[in-house]
Amino acid sequence: MAPLRILIAEDDPLVAVTLTDQLDELGHDVIAVASDGEEAVAMVREDRPDIVILDIKMPNRDGISAAEEIAQEFDLPILMLTAYSERPLVLRAAEAGALAYLLKPVAAEELSAALRLALARHKEKEALRSEVEKLAESLHERETIDKAKAILMERVGLSENEAYSRMRQRAREKRVKMVQVAQTIIAAEEFLAS
Repeated sequence: MAPLRILIAEDDPLVAVTLTDQLDELGHDVIAVASDGEEAVAMVREDRPDIVILDIKMPNRDGISAAEEIAQEFDLPILMLTAYSERPLVLRAAEAGALAYLLKPVAAEELSAALRLALARHKEKEALRSEVEKLAESLHERETIDKAKAILMERVGLSENEAYSRMRQRAREKRVKMVQVAQTIIAAEEFLAS
């Protein structure tokens, strides 16, 4: 695994130092240590780490609410750290955007495995988001082509297949995507209608 720039939010200085030492031994760089959730959010904005490790229970602002804000603003893997293993906490942490969950005290092997897991889940999440964006774009293009096809059917009296074939032929001639031809037809219709 490539070295990571890591931000830790932990209110217990001994735990923070231990985590920092473990991460250093694993070849990572701890770029900041926050003592509460509010400070963690501010440091993420300022330092832009590769990954964030947040203790759940901290003064001023807990790690879960900090994780929620970080997840809304930044596309970062988040690990939650806690001394508590209650199911409701685990579920709240997952809903807040945590990709892995560690129980204190953390062994170096567990920490390394959790980092790998969080990075893998983050990569999967990015791939899914990209796929959803592509599908949404494809759907939008399909709707645009259908709208242009309907305009040709109404204005020129073509069948659906004839309108589609004409648009496809025009796209080939102009060496552009069919959606661009459709957008031109729609723009022309809007101009004529105004």
